[in-house]
Order: sequence, then C-alpha cells, then structure tokens
Amino acid sequence: MSLNIADRRRINGPQRSVEPVYTTKAADPFATGRLDERALDQVRPIFIKTGPLDAQSLSAAAPSGSAYYEQGKIRVSCAIYGPRQGRKSNARMGSFDCDFKYAPFSCSWKRSHIKTSDEKEIALMLENAVAPAIRLEAYPKASIDAFVTVIESDGKAATIAAAINCISAALADAGIELYDSVAACSMALHGEQWVSDCSQAEENASTCSLLVARMPSADEITYLLQHGKTTPEQTQQAIQTCANDCTRVYAVICRYLQATLE
Repeated sequence: MSLNIADRRRINGPQRSVEPVYTTKAADPFATGRLDERALDQVRPIFIKTGPLDAQSLSAAAPSGSAYYEQGKIRVSCAIYGPRQGRKSNARMGSFDCDFKYAPFSCSWKRSHIKTSDEKEIALMLENAVAPAIRLEAYPKASIDAFVTVIESDGKAATIAAAINCISAALADAGIELYDSVAACSMALHGEQWVSDCSQAEENASTCSLLVARMPSADEITYLLQHGKTTPEQTQQAIQTCANDCTRVYAVICRYLQATLE
C-alpha cells in the first residue's frame, strides 16, 4: 500500500520553463554631449529657501533653523536643532552631530525606513565636512544637531554635495557662529574628461568620482572623497575644477543669504 505524501522539504519547480530576460546595455549619456546640454564644468541650476520648516512648527520642538535646497532634480531639506544641552557636561567645546536619511521614494536603492550603513557613513562624511566651519569653542557643553532628508536623488556624489550646501544654509538660518560657509561640488571622470555635477546616469557611465567640500573665503578644503583610480595629474585637475565650482555655489548661497537680510 503506497501513501501519496508530498515532501515538504523539496522545492517544486514550475510547470514550464521561462526564457530569462536579458537587459540591454545602457546607452552612453555622453554619446552626443550631456543630456541636459550643460557644459562639462557647469553646475545644475540651484534653488535655496531658508526657514521652510520653522513656519510649519510653532511648538517647542521647532528647529532653530532650516533650509530647502534644489540642484537640478536633487531635493534636500535640513533642520538644525541647537545649541542645546550636550551629552558631556564638562566639555570645553561643543559638538556637531548629523543625521542623514534617504526618503523611501527618493531613489531606486532605498526601499524602507530602516537606516542603512550607507546613510550612517554619509552622516559621518557630512559631520567631517561641515564641523571645521563651526565655531564649536563658542558653544561649550552644547550640541548642534543637523537632520538631513533627501527627498529626491540624482547622483550619489552630487546628492552628498547638495546635502553639505543645504546644511551650510540651514546653519546660517539658525544663527550659528561660523568661520565660513562650506560649499561642495562633485565631479566624475568619463574617459579622459572630468564632468561636473553628474546625474545618476552620468555617474553610472563614469569610472571615477570626486567630491570636494571647501571654505572659499578661507581657501581651505574641509573634506575630499574619491572613488576610483586616477593619475596624480588628473586628481589635481579635478580638485582645481571642483574648487572653482565650489566658489560659484558659494556665491549663490551668499547672495541668497544677503537677500534674506534686506
């Protein structure tokens, strides 16, 4: 007598086989120039607004300052809390902490609200890039916290640069004492040419990326990050071009902040 018992440990295959779908190679975004017809060293149009989050919250939890930053398709918001009581009661200098997160709908690689290791790493990058511009010795025993949210991303390196610029505008809106505002810009290497402020499609077609955060008035680089291999001459050329782009972004931020005071 045979018993018809199914083996639950065995994974039954489908009734018929299906031919796999092979993805075609993506088209080169630089084949006929840049998709948005920008020059190789041109940054996407910038829009800045300070205080958008302050007007929405009238409670005690309202941020000290906030900013909204657009650069092409990139959209970033930042809220500054502090100076407030820090964790160390005997610290002679204040501390600057940053929280960074992608909105679940901001990019293709973010699917849930759970914070990933990449977001924690980017938060540390932002702290190292912006902290040298803050007069932390003027805020002993205090903490200054920045909360950055990426609403829409278009290029990983360009999004990090936009987050740095957004934090700088938010710190100025919060009245935090600064040595200088930090401006950041990114580049990517395609063939033998460096391209400024790349979109995600342009970054995917590139072999190397470079991010520079700089205090233009002090002529000091606060952070530099490179992915990929280049010659020393290529790296030096990219740093110089990024520094020039940072000066242009810095001028846009300063003109806006001056206009808000009039």
